[in-house]
Amino acid sequence: MDPGVIAVIGTTGVGKSNLSIQLAKELDGEVINGDALQVYKGLDIITNKMPMDEREGVVHHLMDFLPMDQEYSVLDFKADALGLIEKIHERKHMPVVVGGTHYYIQSLLWRDTLLDTKKNVGTLSEVQQQEESDANEKFLRDSDTATLYRKLQEVDPIMANKWHENDRRKITRSLQVFFETGECQSDLIKKQHALPDSERLRMPTCIFWIYSAPDVLNARLDARVDTMVKGGLFEEIQGMRKSVGPNTDYERGIWQAIGYKEFDPYFTAVEEAIKNDQPTDTEELEKLKAECTETMKTRTRQYAKRQVLWIRNKLLPLCREKEVKIYLLDATSLDTWKENVGNVAVKIAKSFFAGEDLPNAESLNQYAKEMLAAQRDLDAVSALESWEKKECDICTSMQRIMHEKYAQPPGSTTSEEQQLPPPVIIHGPTSWEQHLRSKMHRKMRTNKAEMERDGANWWYFKAQEYKKRKREGTLNQEIEIVGGVMDGSDDGDSVGQPDSKIRRTDVGNDGDKKEEKP
Repeated sequence: MDPGVIAVIGTTGVGKSNLSIQLAKELDGEVINGDALQVYKGLDIITNKMPMDEREGVVHHLMDFLPMDQEYSVLDFKADALGLIEKIHERKHMPVVVGGTHYYIQSLLWRDTLLDTKKNVGTLSEVQQQEESDANEKFLRDSDTATLYRKLQEVDPIMANKWHENDRRKITRSLQVFFETGECQSDLIKKQHALPDSERLRMPTCIFWIYSAPDVLNARLDARVDTMVKGGLFEEIQGMRKSVGPNTDYERGIWQAIGYKEFDPYFTAVEEAIKNDQPTDTEELEKLKAECTETMKTRTRQYAKRQVLWIRNKLLPLCREKEVKIYLLDATSLDTWKENVGNVAVKIAKSFFAGEDLPNAESLNQYAKEMLAAQRDLDAVSALESWEKKECDICTSMQRIMHEKYAQPPGSTTSEEQQLPPPVIIHGPTSWEQHLRSKMHRKMRTNKAEMERDGANWWYFKAQEYKKRKREGTLNQEIEIVGGVMDGSDDGDSVGQPDSKIRRTDVGNDGDKKEEKP
């Protein structure tokens, strides 16, 4: 078999680094870091680096080398990692790529997952190129989201149709591609997928996905946050805060690390107390610290969930299309980690590169068959061209009915267009199915059917039911709120008083609900 690579993927906190070291020792390998944050110097706690004394002498590349004021892109990673893999192969060693930044690893293994953003600048001088680049950056930085969306509709209507009109990050990225290449992102995607199947995978690859049952993993992640706090997390964050500059972008580079933003309220309050010569050990500050700790735990659990979704929605379809070997290893129990993870991975890896028969991946453990089933087919071009937004007529009409009855100020002279909430727009087929199953949609559908059946009496029946359940203490506010109406009244003909926070609920293309005030 041609020289290949082993990739170790999975959520944060499942033992990827441990497995990479075991594989490297057994297969005479060297580890290549595939985590976007572990490239930065220091900051070992907030980035969860494997301590030096636990690496057992295994060589690690692309780790702990970048100053925190610099950025490291997926393009940088791909170029560096490919160069390292070539050198490791020359030494007759095995590259073991490990990390939770899965789009880094995906871009390394497959040729068609990154856009070529090199622009044919023609006869433009360097000065003209820089002026054009500066103007584009200023436009992207200073324009409001609506302006950016209109520009995207103009230059790339296919991508504009795919993105939510308020998703500034994705809109900006599509415009960046256009400005940098002179071509629509949608056209570049079509060109990417015109690559022959035989040329898409760069090298023979065996992927190990370390997986833990969510309930067990969540408890493990919560405990790890507590350990990080006790082990010096605050000192690292304080050091980072001293390095903040006037142009620091908290959505890029090391500043994205979970923990930095989450503890910002606490450290801001502490710094303010010190500035005003006040104590920093008050009960209020301790409460704020505890709240920030819980926020960090929540964000860590959410990140782990997103990592699983990326593997299932992005990586698995690629593996299935190219018949890439991917094995899910059950790391739910730490007591059996060696038997269920380490030993199994080493045996499979040796067999893979020896060209021997391999076990059926779906029968390896109790989670494999379910989790290795790809969530969606990978036909990016047809999916892009057929992408559509749908308006939910039921939710739109019910929210507007409730708005007209409760949120319209008496004697208002504003136009009807200004008064009505915007429509409920759903992006993409997956999100549409999720919306139809959502609690909000099912409640709106029930209310609409009852309203059509009961006519004007519906308002009276609903008010009486609301009051009765409120008296009995059986009111489930989360379910009973209709169109944002929060509280009962005593006039007998309404469900409640106006609420200025009536919201439209949109679902983005990634399935996450986004709530916005009209």
